[in-house]
Amino acid sequence: MTHLSKFRRGAAVLASAGLLCGVLGSGAAVAANPASTPAATAHGPYKGRVVARHELTVRTGPGTNYRAVGSLRHGEVVTLVCKVNGQNVRGNSRWYKLREGRYAWASARYLRPLGAAPGWCGNRHHR
Repeated sequence: MTHLSKFRRGAAVLASAGLLCGVLGSGAAVAANPASTPAATAHGPYKGRVVARHELTVRTGPGTNYRAVGSLRHGEVVTLVCKVNGQNVRGNSRWYKLREGRYAWASARYLRPLGAAPGWCGNRHHR
């Protein structure tokens, strides 16, 4: 997977920026519970945590037949852009479009939204 290091580096930068904004934003209460703010629950940004036991492969589209472009580790927090119904993975056909430096897709079977889940994607799956 040739894009692995760029993907992880982007995720780390976004996670660091989110922590910094929470600490310097409107106080410790926001950093401790970002879902309590209206922006986090009504319009995003939506976040999800990787719950796969091993690395979660991210792909160019919502199915395992799409090209793998990287992976995420158990416990990583990512930005969820929107959701679609795609290939069924162990009883779950939902896939999330991720934004971690670039767009990628991951099965919802291995991601848990932190707070509200994002809305449905439009007609286009890729960007």
